[in-house]
Amino acid sequence: MIEAVGFDFDHTLGVDNKLERVAFVELAQSIAATHGVPLDEERAYEAIDYEIARFRDGKCGLSEALAGAFAAVLGKLTPPAADRLFRERALSMVSQFVQPLPGVERLLVTLRERNVPHAILTNGWNPLQQRKADAVGFRGPVLVSEDLGVRKPDPDAFRALAAALETDVGQIAYVGDDPRVDIAGALAAGLQAVWFHWEAHPYPDDIPQPTEIVHRIGDVLSLLG
Repeated sequence: MIEAVGFDFDHTLGVDNKLERVAFVELAQSIAATHGVPLDEERAYEAIDYEIARFRDGKCGLSEALAGAFAAVLGKLTPPAADRLFRERALSMVSQFVQPLPGVERLLVTLRERNVPHAILTNGWNPLQQRKADAVGFRGPVLVSEDLGVRKPDPDAFRALAAALETDVGQIAYVGDDPRVDIAGALAAGLQAVWFHWEAHPYPDDIPQPTEIVHRIGDVLSLLG
């Protein structure tokens, strides 16, 4: 029986339309312009894509990733406040860039009406992930890897989710779109795992199969007692 639900955020409850990469390139353009030098925009996108991928893979912190991207693009022109300016710019763009996926708003309303405990467990940094959750109408706890000090698929991240939901791990369904990070991670921690398969990528054959598969996020409701 499922008594509580945990959600991934990005590409599960909402999309941010590459907010971070746009924020970085716009900021880099602004800094370069103040020095009267042109910015290699293609190089800037390559740099932030590379560094954000490192951050998301848990290979470095956000500040280190940003330092690497700014160094690659601006070199000595990088101001000491570049990290803070990036974060501020990214946060200011949430309302413009973040969109709920179809069916999410109704799903969240119904979970509240049924008094089903639910929370988000997401890799990323705060307050960005909290702002993104707010933007799609999410009102439950939002657990973010930067705050937890541990990232999915580490079982400790899912144990933190269970503690926030105050529910036994075996009675929690974790819903996510990433087979290795979300599904395999949740299963390893003892949770039920629901693969939200709405994009055109196959499920890997070298990891455990999900407990359930849904193709519309609203179908999560059919799994609840």
